[in-house]
Amino acid sequence: REGMLKTLSEPNTGMAVTIDIGEMNDIHPKNKQDVGDRLAAWALADVYDRPGAAMGPIMSNTTFSGDRVIVEWAHATGLNADGKPVVGFAVAGEDRVFHWAEARLDGVKVVVSSTQVNKPVAVRYAWAQNPSYSLRNGAGIPASPFRSDDWDESQNQ
Repeated sequence: REGMLKTLSEPNTGMAVTIDIGEMNDIHPKNKQDVGDRLAAWALADVYDRPGAAMGPIMSNTTFSGDRVIVEWAHATGLNADGKPVVGFAVAGEDRVFHWAEARLDGVKVVVSSTQVNKPVAVRYAWAQNPSYSLRNGAGIPASPFRSDDWDESQNQ
């Protein structure tokens, strides 16, 4: 997922997030129709300038301020958690130990904090093989998993 997310810096690229339709033990979802619909939505909106959501929310900026992180999103018109609590966020301090965090919507931003991390320096969302997630845009497309850090995972085990 992270590799695909990084390709978005190249011109004329898009991405279809499928964490809600994928298979837990198979990287190839059986539901090809929805994957194709999401890829077509990107092409129609981004390449052909047709109305509609091009893709799901993508983290565009993180701001670390005291005991909280403010996450801003692109493609986030109508950002919501379907009326449920916002889940899937974790934060870490200088010790690089991640703790599940509380998160709340603030328009198209998400404010994230954890009582276990006094001064967060990194935030992750839906960062797992089969992640917990809750955010979608108004078109119902899920937000992309992301991490703000570039820490080597093998050093944190």
